[in-house]
Amino acid sequence: MRQTILAVLSLSAMAALLTGCGGDMVLLNSKGPVAQGQSDLMMTAIYLMLLVVIPSAIMALWFGWKYRASNKDADYKPTWAHSTAIEIVVWGIPVIIIGILAWLTWWGSHKYDPYRPVESDKAPLTVQVIAEQFKWIFIYPEQGIATVNEIRFPEKTPVSLRLTSNFTMNSFFIPALSGQIYAMAGMQTHLNFLADETSPAEGYRGFSSNYSGYGFSQMRFRAHSVTDAQFAEWVAAVKAGNGTSVNPNAVQKAVLDQAEFAALRDGNRSKHQIEAMVVNAQTPEEKAAAEAMKSYPTKPHPVTYYSSVEPKLFESVINRYMSNYHGADHSATAGHEAAASDAHANVEHATAASVEE
Repeated sequence: MRQTILAVLSLSAMAALLTGCGGDMVLLNSKGPVAQGQSDLMMTAIYLMLLVVIPSAIMALWFGWKYRASNKDADYKPTWAHSTAIEIVVWGIPVIIIGILAWLTWWGSHKYDPYRPVESDKAPLTVQVIAEQFKWIFIYPEQGIATVNEIRFPEKTPVSLRLTSNFTMNSFFIPALSGQIYAMAGMQTHLNFLADETSPAEGYRGFSSNYSGYGFSQMRFRAHSVTDAQFAEWVAAVKAGNGTSVNPNAVQKAVLDQAEFAALRDGNRSKHQIEAMVVNAQTPEEKAAAEAMKSYPTKPHPVTYYSSVEPKLFESVINRYMSNYHGADHSATAGHEAAASDAHANVEHATAASVEE
């Protein structure tokens, strides 16, 4: 009976959640074709599994009622041992459902591969993403600008992200627009998505979905889908050093170069790192510099705009970790990896196309 009660409560809770899908349940309120497809795939899998769960819960209640001690009319068959019909039902239906789920998983893994470009008449917007401690840096190589903790892109335009990390592995996630993808040091991953409409004024939520350290909970950003004209206006304003005219809460700076990039990292070290730096300081100057990093981060790094970016800054972050322990320059290797990554995306695109045919 306890299991029956738990099953009923679980189904009731699921029903209550599903009735609120139009609220803040962003996974079921997608704003782009990639996220919508993944949401549909998830809900299809849930409905298929409910074909077993709901009848099982109903039968558990019905059996308990029918064969209760006070029901003297229930059939009593102490020698019953086997029923071919029951065996076919309890084994056949789950096997069929598992087969369908397996096919859906295989199909969906190709259809919604994050490396697969989104089909569109418009050329994609390329954005390079660096997971930093504890913030997200977005570089627009074609526009020559960069941002921290904010990404903007035109609606109905494919966005092609190239991601890496300058510290531990992170998980990049914009639930309203796409699935998550890992950003790893010394590597480059891809994520493609498209927004069907302009976003609300506050933008879509983006964050690191896996724990990555002390400041992980502050590793959040906003994704803004705007019109083509608004995007061009924003790019021009940032390049002119006047990005705050679009976002008054942002901080406008001049150049994102290696020195500024290092300062970004030092500005958000964790509490444990700062305490260790204070203890291990060899000179009064080092100790003072460490003390200056307090107070510890308790909120996301402010949105920051850069009018220009040092060329190949993104590639230099990858090279730093690809050099490993030998101090070698692997610039060519990084370029080869980028080409190989693009080749992989093309292969996956062709595979997905053949699957659809």
